[in-house]
Amino acid sequence: MTSVRHHYIPQLYLKGFVNSNNKLQVFDKSIGTFLKDQQTPRTVFFGKHRNTINSQDIPTDTIEKLYGRLETPFGEYFKLIRNGITEESFRSKKSIYLLKLYLAIQFWRLPITDVFAEVFIRNLDLARFGNRITFSGTPIGNVPKIKALLETDIGFRHYFRSFLLPLLMFDSQVHEDDPKNWKLLTVSDEDTNWENVLTGDNPIIVEDIGKMFAFKSKLIFPLSKTQVAIYTPSVSEDVSLPPLFSSKLSMVIYAQTQRYLAGTNRDYMNNIIRLYGELHGRSKFGILRGELFEYI
Repeated sequence: MTSVRHHYIPQLYLKGFVNSNNKLQVFDKSIGTFLKDQQTPRTVFFGKHRNTINSQDIPTDTIEKLYGRLETPFGEYFKLIRNGITEESFRSKKSIYLLKLYLAIQFWRLPITDVFAEVFIRNLDLARFGNRITFSGTPIGNVPKIKALLETDIGFRHYFRSFLLPLLMFDSQVHEDDPKNWKLLTVSDEDTNWENVLTGDNPIIVEDIGKMFAFKSKLIFPLSKTQVAIYTPSVSEDVSLPPLFSSKLSMVIYAQTQRYLAGTNRDYMNNIIRLYGELHGRSKFGILRGELFEYI
């Protein structure tokens, strides 16, 4: 028996956005309303048999099982974040490496990348990656079997997209300036009842997609209902952003969500959706994004 529910947003991450009852408020953009019942991380952000492939004409969920193995260290990392990781620990080399690696894998796991992943992989010149990935000392671009499988085997292309493409396309190394350019924004201790950071099925906000793979673009990523990670070379060490930043962040998360938006507070989510429609809308989305990145 193969598993059925294959999450494209892992449960380990969604646990950071639940309420005291471990439930999520989930808005479905396709029907313009909230799902009837509060959801758990297990019951949303998945596709049935999304990671099932055929091996010798037999369905297998090997990819889903491999995701599960990877999620063990990521789960511990996000648990540390939710429990209140210090700024110093967040900026450690191990922390930054885990965050970069998570983002790399998450990017190619998102439904929004479905529309171009196949074409992208088919046109990818593996030779340009040199020795980034080798098999028995041979660079991936010089392994004939890899090329043949990418051309003929849709299941292998899915495996490649899930685990090899993130390592090839993203620079997950920790560089000298990373500790000062990655920052953790956490709700002030004075606002302990504020839990309004939202997430969705496209939660990575990046200013320049062309520079994202090298982690050289301004980037914003919700970590939990009270925490946000940012990458920027321009903000001072002591980061304190106004409440308007969080409102605009929520509107951008909503706007770039394909279908599902999740959070803790339904009233807040309704207000964000209403304000986005009244003040911005799709025609002014670019302006809103620009305003958001000006803060950092």
